Amino acid sequence: MINVPVRVKVFIESILSNKRINTLALLNTGFTSEELDVHIPKNLAEKLSLWPPPQNSILEIMDTVGGNILSYVVPRSIRLKVVEDDRESKTLICNAVITLHEEEVLLSDAVIEELEIEILSPKTGYWRFKGEDKIRRSHI
Repeated sequence: MINVPVRVKVFIESILSNKRINTLALLNTGFTSEELDVHIPKNLAEKLSLWPPPQNSILEIMDTVGGNILSYVVPRSIRLKVVEDDRESKTLICNAVITLHEEEVLLSDAVIEELEIEILSPKTGYWRFKGEDKIRRSHI
């Protein structure tokens, strides 16, 4: 069995610019947050007009597995939902967290829970929406 972390298809829209992207997001339960935080890599932040950081950005030091890093938090700046062929999640308004060190979209534990996603097998990439019988496979 191949190790495949859980990635889902997401639709992200910048509230500031109305620019939109469809991409994959890694479900990262180690990215713990009290708020609805989504890590957006710099290249996608540019496409959403969130980079360079807008004036309402907050510069924070974040503790990561690789040590402390500087991050820009753009409060309540994106709309996000999971988009599957047969179903969509509810849409959330989230904070965009932008660093220069991560290269993919990461959903925090708070976002995962609010989207009602249940991770069934984190090593092999199986998940489902809460309350459904259908078992879904990670997107690569």
